[in-house]
Amino acid sequence: MSVVQIATRVVDPKILGCRTCPLMANSAASPEISIIESFKVSHGRAWSGDVIIEQGGRRPRLFTLFSGWAIKYKSLESGERQIVHLILPGDLVGLETCVLGVAAFGVQAVTDVTFCTFDAERFNEVAAVAGVSRRIMMMQAHEASLIAERLAAVGACGARRNLAHLIASLHVRLLKLGLAQERGFRLPLSIQQIADCCGLTPVHVHRVLRALRDENIVTLDCRKIEILDPDALREIACVSAMELPQDAIL
Repeated sequence: MSVVQIATRVVDPKILGCRTCPLMANSAASPEISIIESFKVSHGRAWSGDVIIEQGGRRPRLFTLFSGWAIKYKSLESGERQIVHLILPGDLVGLETCVLGVAAFGVQAVTDVTFCTFDAERFNEVAAVAGVSRRIMMMQAHEASLIAERLAAVGACGARRNLAHLIASLHVRLLKLGLAQERGFRLPLSIQQIADCCGLTPVHVHRVLRALRDENIVTLDCRKIEILDPDALREIACVSAMELPQDAIL
């Protein structure tokens, strides 16, 4: 990984109000929206490869991703890295730094990203509001369920089901965000990043992808996933249908 760059580029404070945010379209009339809007301090931007939160850092940061992809990862002293979660638009990032006072995980932009930044110093005040605390808890519970399901696929399944689960679960999430088509989506991850998501080597990832292509199930070409046989992919992957309620987005 390159030298850490903490992304702090500010686009324009209040560039997009919560009431007009497409990610909150179904909850714009909720009574706590005005509180969430007052909690927002800027709309930030980071470039692909920027480390937005440094693992072990103690600077409180809290934001929701607005556009682009990022990864949440855990690096070990021995040099290995595991990507524990793929962060997509609408996901809450940085809660650990507000609650625990330290970043247990690093967060890095995969693509250029934009995000809504909140005033971390006011976290306890705002989180005390019942409607806001409910949203935060639901978002964290949903993320925990996604991470647990991926952990089960990585730890209990073979490479074939593991990788199929990654592709199928991403497809489900991206479809809900309107960022995928019924038969595919853009996957901006490198082979090394896919390997870090699955606990595999890049060579093993190539081998499984080649097998899925030969079986006319999935192809990956120029970082675009094409799902040739959705039923076969779902059968291999065993993806959960759990969804995050729309009014849980912060």
